[in-house]
Amino acid sequence: MGRGIQAGGRRGRGRVMAAFRSAQTRVLRRRLFGRILVCVGAFTLAFTVVALMLDAFVLDAAGNWIADRTSTWFEVPAEKIDAYLENEGTPSSDFQVVWSDAEQLYHVRHLGAYNTLKALKVPLALVVCLGGVIVAALLSVNRSLRYFDELAGAVAGLVADRERPVALSPNLAIVQGELNAVREASLADERAAVAAERRKNELVAYLAHDVRTPLTSVVGYLSLLADTPDLSSETRTRYTEVALGKAERLEGLIDEFFEITRYNLQAIPVERATVDVRLFCEQVAEAFYPDAQARGLEIRVEAPAGETFFVDPDKLARAVGNVLRNAVAYASEGTAVELRARRSAMTDAWLLTVSNEGREISEAHLRSVFDKFYREDASRASGGGGAGLGLAIAKEIVIAHGGGIRAESAGGVTTFTIALL
Repeated sequence: MGRGIQAGGRRGRGRVMAAFRSAQTRVLRRRLFGRILVCVGAFTLAFTVVALMLDAFVLDAAGNWIADRTSTWFEVPAEKIDAYLENEGTPSSDFQVVWSDAEQLYHVRHLGAYNTLKALKVPLALVVCLGGVIVAALLSVNRSLRYFDELAGAVAGLVADRERPVALSPNLAIVQGELNAVREASLADERAAVAAERRKNELVAYLAHDVRTPLTSVVGYLSLLADTPDLSSETRTRYTEVALGKAERLEGLIDEFFEITRYNLQAIPVERATVDVRLFCEQVAEAFYPDAQARGLEIRVEAPAGETFFVDPDKLARAVGNVLRNAVAYASEGTAVELRARRSAMTDAWLLTVSNEGREISEAHLRSVFDKFYREDASRASGGGGAGLGLAIAKEIVIAHGGGIRAESAGGVTTFTIALL
């Protein structure tokens, strides 16, 4: 189940990241196209203005200068002008002919080179304009490509130092937010792993302590029985009973440890059946009457008669029993431990609540009380405490039923609520 939830979470994060990437792509695409349009438009406008100004103020003078440098004036009498033009073998449009009244002569020059250059003016202008447009577009794209360098640097910085937040350009705000979310998730996973390792080490220490205590007693009493053969039968029986009780306590701790390990490694199979609610609660509570009487406690059961729910009776009994055992162990002497069952009017779910009066549990401990390797140090004050795994087992079983479990503590009253849909 855990792997399924994790896979679902990864798929969900993948969809979110894809949505962010699509949004970021749209932003960058709009930005790139907008920059290209601005750059190309600005260049085209500037080119047009410059071309018009050149045509109005420069091209005529430049044309005359080119014509003067590429041609020579010839003086031709009026009667010979036609023959002169025909003998040159070039179109008349390539000649500039000027009549001089004072000299009664034609001044003629050949403008072939000038006309050739003049014919290249429009194509040359188009080439310059097209080249400018291409350069402007490439500059815009090249500027946008800098975002990849920025992203690569941000990823490298994220790998090198996850503690420092990622800071990118405003146009990469979406990616910046996503990278920072990944960074926070990575840091949270790392912190969770460190905390889990610490809790695991604490669990080993707790188990070593809890196992050593009954084991020391067993060894001690058995040593007395072995080293003192002349003990009275009453004393021998009492020592044997004490050693047996400590051995059973040791067996229970080991069973509890292996059970939480088994639940942690595989999904809990749930085999449901229709169960009488009131009978179920009474049977679970019945197993704890001896412990409650030994501490001067009263166990009260409140459940509707004739109602049923569809659950796995054995596993749910283990879950409720673990919660009830916890309540009996830490209730103040002379108080009552209450086990109630009722159907929620809003959700139609069955609510099983176990409450006791005793030391109030802080909010910090309530948030971690169901963790697999969590155990509050102060809980070791009671010699009847287990390895600190009962509530974790209860949570695993309730989740396997598709329900939830929560804890509340206020005014010295602590209540655990199991919700079964």
